Amino acid sequence: MSNPSIYTVGGTVQANQNGIYIPRKADEELLALCREHKFAYILTSRQMGKSSLMVRTVEQLAEEGIQSVVIDLTQVGVQVTAEQWYLGLLTIIEGTLMLDTDVVQWWQENSHLGFTQRLTLFFQDILLKEVTSPVVIFVDEIDTTLNLDFTDDFFAAIRYLYVARALDAEFQRLSFVLIGVATPGDLIRDPKRTPFNIGQRVDLTDFTFEEAKPLGEGLGLATNEVQQVLRWMLEWTGGHPYLSQRLCCIVSQENKKSWSKADVARVVSSTFLGAMSEQDNNLQFVRDMLTKRAPDKEGVLSVYREIRRGKSILDEEQSIVKSHLKLSGVVRRENAVLKVRNRIYQQVFDLKWVNKHLPLNLRDTWEQLKPALPVIGGLTGVVVLLMGLVLYTNYQLLRVENLNSEILTQSLNSENLFVSHLNLEALVESLKLGKRVKLPDKDIEPGNRMKAVATFQHVVYGIRERNRLEGDSSYVTSVAFSPDGKTIASGSDDNTVRLWNLNGQQLKTLSKHSSSVTSVAFSPDGKTIASGSDDNTVRLWNLKGEHLKTLSGHSSSVTSVAFSPDGKTIASGSDDKTVRLWNLNGQQLKTLSEHSSSVRSVAFSPDGKTIATGSDDNTVRLWNLKGEHLKTLSGHSSSVTSVAFSPDGKTIATGSVDKTVRLWNLNGKQLKTLSGHSSSVMSVAFSPDGKTIATGSLDKTVRLWNLNGQQLKTLS
Repeated sequence: MSNPSIYTVGGTVQANQNGIYIPRKADEELLALCREHKFAYILTSRQMGKSSLMVRTVEQLAEEGIQSVVIDLTQVGVQVTAEQWYLGLLTIIEGTLMLDTDVVQWWQENSHLGFTQRLTLFFQDILLKEVTSPVVIFVDEIDTTLNLDFTDDFFAAIRYLYVARALDAEFQRLSFVLIGVATPGDLIRDPKRTPFNIGQRVDLTDFTFEEAKPLGEGLGLATNEVQQVLRWMLEWTGGHPYLSQRLCCIVSQENKKSWSKADVARVVSSTFLGAMSEQDNNLQFVRDMLTKRAPDKEGVLSVYREIRRGKSILDEEQSIVKSHLKLSGVVRRENAVLKVRNRIYQQVFDLKWVNKHLPLNLRDTWEQLKPALPVIGGLTGVVVLLMGLVLYTNYQLLRVENLNSEILTQSLNSENLFVSHLNLEALVESLKLGKRVKLPDKDIEPGNRMKAVATFQHVVYGIRERNRLEGDSSYVTSVAFSPDGKTIASGSDDNTVRLWNLNGQQLKTLSKHSSSVTSVAFSPDGKTIASGSDDNTVRLWNLKGEHLKTLSGHSSSVTSVAFSPDGKTIASGSDDKTVRLWNLNGQQLKTLSEHSSSVRSVAFSPDGKTIATGSDDNTVRLWNLKGEHLKTLSGHSSSVTSVAFSPDGKTIATGSVDKTVRLWNLNGKQLKTLSGHSSSVMSVAFSPDGKTIATGSLDKTVRLWNLNGQQLKTLS
């Protein structure tokens, strides 16, 4: 006989008289910390069982003679003054511990003190003197404080009580457990104050199969069938506490005597997928976290899309975007990388959903862009292919200062809009710029006219993994211009490469890859296109769209492809930690395998004799065309995202997730460290004259530097 009543769908398990509580590793960890009077925090996504764990721990502590106070901040409310809020906390403590002191009277008698000082004094002079046993204060729903402008002091007071333990042993009887949907960085938001950096994190994990076995008791199935059906359900929920309990409840309510895998899939579909995904409160929470509540919507969705595509994305505790993704619940950390949490989330928040919710797509701009392409295309016969944020800034060469300053400013503004993820505005600004520099004004410096062309081309080239081209219903992962500027190649996550002319007309669709295309490049003569893919291959094509060769050898996703300056050699970097060199016949020439993690960037020196590779192992390595490892450039403390050679080939610039850019010579000597960015550096490039370096960062600034490491300008 099935029994749906044992499943708790929302609220604490203890509130359900028949509910089943499932212990996890976190139960033992939290109880041990409380016994040892240590500060702890449980900060994670909604409906993971935080409050149920808290209630369970309070019950166990009571059995051991340890007193607890549970402060549910939703009870205190947010439509209150700071004084009402603080006094509300103390009133709850007074009532729970049945203190002799009249808290309201005591508060008023000490009105000459500030709120924070009164709070800490209360614990010192009242609570610890009236209560002689250990006391654990559980503060639940701390995310309700995030919209209050006075709660920094509250968390600072908790930190003070922690530090005071070293000075007064009495404070060692008092400990706090903070619980909610937040990150430690959310608790004290004033950047001038010491961040909240105390306490031990307790991770609430999803149910394992062994832990989830008690859920089978309410399904009403034969013993030999219960475990199989439960496994099928966990294949969908991944052991997520709420999703697992809800799915079990629905299955139990159907009261079927026999279930198949297809039956379980049907219930999942009718409960969580399609239109039903809009009604489930857990899925609505995740949806809001990814969109409405995201600190950087495009950044959050872009990183999630990479994870959803199966890319190996390292978890970084200091990353606001990655921390928010974990807090949303849509991803979880597994062996230092982020993975989609479960199959239900994978189905609901798929690539189409991501594409739909990203702020901008090129389809909206293409009609505005069409008139500009012939204009820009007619400006020069030589297209400048920019690897990154190349900004021509040699102001001393201007012959007519005012006019050329305006042209240059407009170019920089377009670049800045692009780096700030304002793709539409960047393209429109480029359109205005293109029309202006087409005018036969003899006072426009040729270098600035070329800069305008290069800026336009970079804006289009650099719209990576953000936008869609008309006729391409999936996401564009890379864009490249042919050397003559007449053809655009775009790689997409629908496994294709598309060729376009400058009127925006699709010329060809190249469709041999079996997974997302990650990188595209034209050969220097413009006759060959190379495409790298998540299917572990590089493919070569001609401009007719004919498939020429498949370069097979990588054992994981190809992340980067590049042609040598003479066009005879192709280098491909991969998540398999190698770089491979190929000729145009598809023959593998060499395998470069010194990196210990994914290769993110590959570049040839201008003379074609040296290859530089940047990796997630925090190093840059130099190689010759024989595949011999020449040098290891060590200095970065996190992944190297971009490498670039100066035009004379004597200097290498490298950008990193560690927020720095470093300059090196070919002997591997570090020349300079360019510090100033406040987030990961994603792109580095030299100006055509080699005197200026431009760096683009996730801090949404472009910074210009000279070769001495001096910062010339910041565009923000």
